[in-house]
Amino acid sequence: MFRKFAAVLLLVAVALLSGAQSQTGQTQIIEICSISGVPGGYVIVGKTSSDACRSNADLPEKDNALLIKKPGIREVICERSPYPGNYAVVAKTRSPACPNKSDENYNNAWVIERMK
Repeated sequence: MFRKFAAVLLLVAVALLSGAQSQTGQTQIIEICSISGVPGGYVIVGKTSSDACRSNADLPEKDNALLIKKPGIREVICERSPYPGNYAVVAKTRSPACPNKSDENYNNAWVIERMK
């Protein structure tokens, strides 16, 4: 179990060290297992399923990974996602990428904006 966890952490570290900026300047979305902590400065923009995260016995088969990225000036993030201190929640919204309840009217995401 520890080796699998260490392998996942290593993959996350490599992804982070390779840089979050693509050649076009767009921020890349990184996939991490749900049991991993969200690195400082990153926000959760969705949940997904990952074969790499299924090796963790504590995780369900579905939605066992988080999609994270460094936020832009204005970003839609999943509700209760950590966000940097220089951002503020300016609205609630709904995102199909974020976990949701059965209620279609439930706003499961926040709109954050970088403060000047």
